[in-house]
Amino acid sequence: MSQWRRWNMGELPEEGDDGTTEAAATPRPPTRQELDDERRRARETGHREGHAQGHQKGYDEGYQKGLAQGLEQGLAEGRARAEQEIADALNRRCEEALAPLGRLVDEFRTALSELDDAVAEDLTDLALATGRQLADDALKARPRQVVELVQRLLHTDPPLVGRQRLWLHPLDLRLVERHLGEQLEAAGWTLRADERLHRGGCRVSGEQGDIDATWERRWQAVNRQVRRRAPRHTPEPEDHGVAHEDDAP
Repeated sequence: MSQWRRWNMGELPEEGDDGTTEAAATPRPPTRQELDDERRRARETGHREGHAQGHQKGYDEGYQKGLAQGLEQGLAEGRARAEQEIADALNRRCEEALAPLGRLVDEFRTALSELDDAVAEDLTDLALATGRQLADDALKARPRQVVELVQRLLHTDPPLVGRQRLWLHPLDLRLVERHLGEQLEAAGWTLRADERLHRGGCRVSGEQGDIDATWERRWQAVNRQVRRRAPRHTPEPEDHGVAHEDDAP
């Protein structure tokens, strides 16, 4: 049997200053739901703060990256523009510096063209001089050429009608008379000597007009033909003598 103890009022729980008992002042542990709610709120708060921090960090990084890219692009564009301006300036300076050279080139081309014309003219003169010398040599080596010339005049188409006078160098006259005397007499032609005529040529005069088949006249025809084919030529003075299609040496 336990020991007996007297009851007294002092054994009741004492009230605190705020009227609560000692047992009531002790906090109770949180429930599971409260813990879950607190954890959820903490997660949401952490998520919001982390999202805000991450957004700010991403913005800062993006800003820095964009700033770097923009700076690099701006530098590249600035360099390209500066290089283009420098190139344009150099081109302008080169054009200004080369402009006198362009005029010199044009003047040089003109001079070359004139030189070509002068050389061509000189070559033409040389060729004509050489040709005339060769023709003179051929005439001396073969004086019968005048006989062939007179024979062509006798048989020209249309024929020369009426009495014709044939003028020749005295030496050619004897040669023609010996070879064509009978034909000329039958055609009614008379021979006349003219010491002023060059050997190898002749002149015919009659009622229908004159035919100039002199050596000088035929050489002028050759001269005109040659110079007409040259790059540049000076027109020869007009010869008012009657030309014949067969009056070539």
